[in-house]
Amino acid sequence: MATIQKGTVSTTEVLPDSMVIDMREEISMLDQDQSQFTSYLQKQPKRTCTREKVNWREKGFFPRLVTVGTAYINTATAIILTAGQGVRIRNGDVLRSMPAGDAMYVQSVATDTLTVTRNIGSKAAQAGSVGDTLLIMSNASPQGADFGQTAILLATLGYNYTQIVRHGYTFSRTAEAVQYYGRSEPAQESGLKGVEHKRAWEYMAFWGARGQITDPTTGEPVGFGGGLTEFIQTNRQNVAGALTVDALDGWLKNFLQFTGRNICLFTAPQPALEMSKFNRGGQGTAWRPEPTNVAGLQVDAFMSGVYGYEVPIVVKKDWNDFPTTLAQFGGWMFLVDLDRVSWDTLTGADTALLTNRAPRGSDRISEEYLTEGTFEIRNEQAHSIFYGIT
Repeated sequence: MATIQKGTVSTTEVLPDSMVIDMREEISMLDQDQSQFTSYLQKQPKRTCTREKVNWREKGFFPRLVTVGTAYINTATAIILTAGQGVRIRNGDVLRSMPAGDAMYVQSVATDTLTVTRNIGSKAAQAGSVGDTLLIMSNASPQGADFGQTAILLATLGYNYTQIVRHGYTFSRTAEAVQYYGRSEPAQESGLKGVEHKRAWEYMAFWGARGQITDPTTGEPVGFGGGLTEFIQTNRQNVAGALTVDALDGWLKNFLQFTGRNICLFTAPQPALEMSKFNRGGQGTAWRPEPTNVAGLQVDAFMSGVYGYEVPIVVKKDWNDFPTTLAQFGGWMFLVDLDRVSWDTLTGADTALLTNRAPRGSDRISEEYLTEGTFEIRNEQAHSIFYGIT
């Protein structure tokens, strides 16, 4: 029997299902897409790889420095270098001691022991100490000499593995068919999963682990694409505390020596907070907020570089969730030479939304984003990590 209502009828007496819900069309998301590095890589020409392992060759210029392994007196003609450095020297090389300033002419090399002629140039021969740096300036040959010794720096092999990354969703046929406020499902979830998929590649680009194992369940190989932290070994430094101007300048001096100008600093908010407090003379302020587009990236600020040009800075807002204690990722900064990184995707496996993934005959809709690819991170000395900033 229907209910009889006397007097005023309020919303508490109206059937709830008969009232239109006041619902905002779009879903308000807490986090924004912060995958700037991946966005940059996607805009650059991508190489299509044909194997689950990609290889490249790297090469640098021939070494030009050696160090003294055993102290010697000013009349010594046998100079012993640090173990393993004798291969850098050829007969006829001309060396100059950086701390003492005198030069010497190499007559012969036996493992790490040089036989030299002293008193070359205006600076008289000096004694040398363990650890003194000798600059390999040039090579001198006698007139009419035969073809001399040769030495080349062989290329080294760089490699990485492709990784299969998948983000999917499943809705029943009924859930797909009903009406929604705003975008219907699964279209709405598809947009969110696309962002999650891209973010996964962003985290891989910085912290991905390189390797290949056999899956213990299926017995099939699983590849893992290594990111920047996996490759960068030379230029990484643990600040282990607050960031200072001197520490930052010293880091830039060492890092920027090997880079071009197409560089970018990706930083967590905590190091950015420290840098924003700097105010120094010299070449300019350490932090200059001026949002602009550089190399396809929306940068947040610029910082004066030690070599006379500015370094663009991208603040990774989502890294603010990461802890800073114990050198965790909330206190990390990456300086990247953008000309020496690329994103390779396997043939036919570039990022795509794959539909009709549900088993045949099932009453549901299953779709997924799938990418199989990897990163080329070449010349690891051209990139750098500053971490442990609290």
